Amino acid sequence: MTDAAVSGPPATVVLLHGLGRTRRSMARLAAHLDAAGHRTACLGYPSRRLGLAACAEHLHPAVSALRHRAGVPLVLVGHSMGGLVARHLAAARPDLAAGLVTIGTPHRGSEAADRVCAFRLGRALFGPALQDLRPAAAATIPMPACPLVAVAGTRALIPFFRTRLATPHDGLVSLARARPGLGEAWIAVPGDHTRLMDHPGTVAAVLAALAAWTSPRPGDAGGGGG
Repeated sequence: MTDAAVSGPPATVVLLHGLGRTRRSMARLAAHLDAAGHRTACLGYPSRRLGLAACAEHLHPAVSALRHRAGVPLVLVGHSMGGLVARHLAAARPDLAAGLVTIGTPHRGSEAADRVCAFRLGRALFGPALQDLRPAAAATIPMPACPLVAVAGTRALIPFFRTRLATPHDGLVSLARARPGLGEAWIAVPGDHTRLMDHPGTVAAVLAALAAWTSPRPGDAGGGGG
């Protein structure tokens, strides 16, 4: 695909990976956004050692520094668990984010997390955040006031949960659970959970959100550090 050039001011975009991944998993999406003229930062965090709120606290100094340098609110983009970490960050500090894009994020929890939690090995492998991804914990995750776009995948390549999740789903998160259901904008993409952030439909959705959230508005000039 050809990345559209920025028509308004470039955004500073913070990209957050999912559970058990690293910041490198967001590099291809970041390259598309960079090519369109935006500024990106892929941040890593100890997703298998900390719960969601603790992961957000771990990231807060780095994200706050980016907000201060940008002078205007950031755009947060999170894959899977990264979208929930982004919700914690944006809810705790209302001036932080102009908007949030989540990609395959289990806003209403994932039945796959429930099943993995049933096994000691699963709990040991994925750490305390796994409990936060269960449907029973979904209501405890704060929802920020900023605009939100939810991207959901509909192609299941991960075999273990194919028949155990409500269809359509991306192999780990169903479309229904990838949507908060609060009137947010959303898009379904024919991609699988692991590579959903790289799908052309996802890239297009992120670019469209950036265009909407960074259009020049009265009072934007000058901004304010955080």
